[in-house]
Amino acid sequence: MHAHLFIPCLVEDCQPEAAIAVAEVLERLGVEVRHPSGQTCCGQLAYKTGDVKNARLLAERYLDVFAAPGPVVCPSGSCVKMVRTYPELFPPGTALHTRALALAERTYEFCEFVSGLPGALELFSGPQAGLDMRACYHGSCQMGAGADAPRRLLAAVPGLVVVEAERAERCCGFGGVFSLQFSAVSEALVEDKCREILACQPEIFVSAEPSCLMNISGRLARMDRPLPALHVAQVLAAALKRETPPWRQA
Repeated sequence: MHAHLFIPCLVEDCQPEAAIAVAEVLERLGVEVRHPSGQTCCGQLAYKTGDVKNARLLAERYLDVFAAPGPVVCPSGSCVKMVRTYPELFPPGTALHTRALALAERTYEFCEFVSGLPGALELFSGPQAGLDMRACYHGSCQMGAGADAPRRLLAAVPGLVVVEAERAERCCGFGGVFSLQFSAVSEALVEDKCREILACQPEIFVSAEPSCLMNISGRLARMDRPLPALHVAQVLAAALKRETPPWRQA
């Protein structure tokens, strides 16, 4: 089995270690990892600001980049949500609409994809895996139907204590362009979120959404209460290695 990696701009530019962890986990599960060249923005920012013309152009590019058959796996629920929006950008009955539907159907958020693989939970819960630490997990608003997948994967790791902040369902305040248009509200939301995370006394902060990781970890740093901010893939990769990860040594 093979899978094509769809690496969002934010991961490539700010969190490349998450992309490496995604590849490591997939390979341990017997998935051949391929990374199509020519990836750029998926068009989410343009779409959310009402620039449908450029969102459509970027979508067309992605239809070409990921034209080869096989599942497409991405470590970002919001970018996956954008790809699943592609069919709305093209008139029904056109070739582009048909291609967009096909791509949307075979594009998966990382945790959603991994949790559905045979033997995945057994691999992470087996004697060869483990990670003794306390983690606070933040579930992103963007995860949609796959919201429980990260929780199932983290719960399978021996020794890992997973807690969630009070009012876990509340947004962290990022929301893409929301944080730019309503900065005061965004800052208040992330301040509340950080205080509730710190109240859990975790050793690490974990999420499956890169934008949430960046937003919350940035605020924690400005509060002089930094925590290692990790993608779920990084935690799973570290658990499989059974060695002290560099972010814990720090």
